Amino acid sequence: MNVQLFKLILFFATFQSLSCFQLDTQEYGNAKVGERCERDRNCIQHAFCFTHMTCQCDQYYSPTPDKSMCIASAGLTCTDDSVCSSMTNAVCRQGICACKDSYILDINNSSNCIVRPLVVGDLCQRTDECQDTFDRAMCINGRCQCITSYHFVNATGKCIQTRFLYNLCTKDYECVDFDNKNILECKDGQCVCKNGQETCSRGATLTSIGIFVVLLPFIY
Repeated sequence: MNVQLFKLILFFATFQSLSCFQLDTQEYGNAKVGERCERDRNCIQHAFCFTHMTCQCDQYYSPTPDKSMCIASAGLTCTDDSVCSSMTNAVCRQGICACKDSYILDINNSSNCIVRPLVVGDLCQRTDECQDTFDRAMCINGRCQCITSYHFVNATGKCIQTRFLYNLCTKDYECVDFDNKNILECKDGQCVCKNGQETCSRGATLTSIGIFVVLLPFIY
């Protein structure tokens, strides 16, 4: 009887020890970001128990919208792309998670890389995104736009200064009519009407008359 009792006590003691060992070796728990915790191991993976006794994501990790996961964000140390796989459109570059080529970091979400503006009219968040791509451009109402007196040229992928009728020029694409019609060309270093463009000729006549009217008071 004493032997059986001893075996029973030994069994429960062993079971209790194993249970404690499992608790001690548990790496992370189920408490989401913002939920109450007592120790780091109470929190989800890549999170810790903050001083206010709530779970917070580790540095260079960001919570998902439902706060059930902490995912990699820009700047996280990495050894290969798999470490950055929870980011959107990211790779491991020079030991840290960064956006892929042709992508830029979302200013509202450091775990999200968005497409870099490629043509005028593309979405943007900051003016410097447009300037980096098109030079003389600004982010206006969430879209890249060339600044005043500049226009976008597909051949260069840049916003270049607009040359109007009779302005000096070096390339045809610099010359643009006031209505942005493709009726001007660069000839002998000057923007002039293309052959057969009657509307351009009338516009040139009106421009000349306008200049004469403006100068008339100074002549007499």
